[in-house]
Amino acid sequence: MSVSLTSPQIDGVVWRLASPPGGQAAIAVIELIGRDGAAIDSAGHACGMGELRVGEVKLADLFGVDRGIAARWSQTLVHLMPHAGPVVVMKIAEKLLALGMEERREIDARAAYPEARDEVEAQMLAALAKAHSPRAVDLLLDQPRRWRARAQASTPTGEADAKTLNRLIEPALVVAVGPSNVGKSTLLNALAGRAVSVVADEPGTTRDHVGVLLDLGGVVVRYVDTPGMRIGAPVVERQALATAMELVNRADLVLACGDGDEPAPMMSVRNSIRVGLRADLRPIMWQADVKVCAPLGQGIESLVKLAREALVPEGAIRDARAWKFWG
Repeated sequence: MSVSLTSPQIDGVVWRLASPPGGQAAIAVIELIGRDGAAIDSAGHACGMGELRVGEVKLADLFGVDRGIAARWSQTLVHLMPHAGPVVVMKIAEKLLALGMEERREIDARAAYPEARDEVEAQMLAALAKAHSPRAVDLLLDQPRRWRARAQASTPTGEADAKTLNRLIEPALVVAVGPSNVGKSTLLNALAGRAVSVVADEPGTTRDHVGVLLDLGGVVVRYVDTPGMRIGAPVVERQALATAMELVNRADLVLACGDGDEPAPMMSVRNSIRVGLRADLRPIMWQADVKVCAPLGQGIESLVKLAREALVPEGAIRDARAWKFWG
């Protein structure tokens, strides 16, 4: 790659391509990891994101190469999500390198953990260091034993569902959608156990996306609360809604939300849960998978169990076979 030496240099930020290379997905995920919040702030402005607050998700003109989604999950972690075409990814990679942001390669687990008895144990220690979900810990700790037993078996069994279990290490994306003013922001605050979204009885209160890491009963997810869908919305809300639909297309789980007045939107995605909100105010007359009164906490536990089972079923966690959690 050719790198311009005249670009302003960003110190303290590294990056990696977190999605499959070669355009195998519709949207690429480029992860920026900063030494501190100030470094990520500088990188954000240099990348074309402008100011990006923690928990904010928005459309951004990434270096003029592509218009994609930028999400800041913490002070030091940002995901850029352009289209996954190889040329787009290559050009953005060139821009990042030109800014002095070093590409992070996968670590050599054996070199990083010389105390490990074998490659699987080294990979396990590396995975423990980055796993987000508490439910991953005991499962990962048992993997070296399982792989040794599998290698010694006269007839090795199959392997556990790695695609599903890997969500314990890299959080799945959960996107909440629905009409304006049905209580989606209140739901997020109830799930988070703190004020994350602005709540008001006024359509259009949430005009941008709010993203946060949530622990759903031991399974951590990246949760995005999207703006409400409403007829006659101003341009800024329609643009935000377009971004929401892009997120829906790559979500691992969609929460289709509505209340007694406004039913949940019909979702064509494979994995979705229909959530009836504000169930204390008026009957939910449409077919909801779970009914919730978020301010009182009613139905929250049931929703958490449904979401967790949709993403990482208990059967997958209890699977006694070896799990290929690396590579």
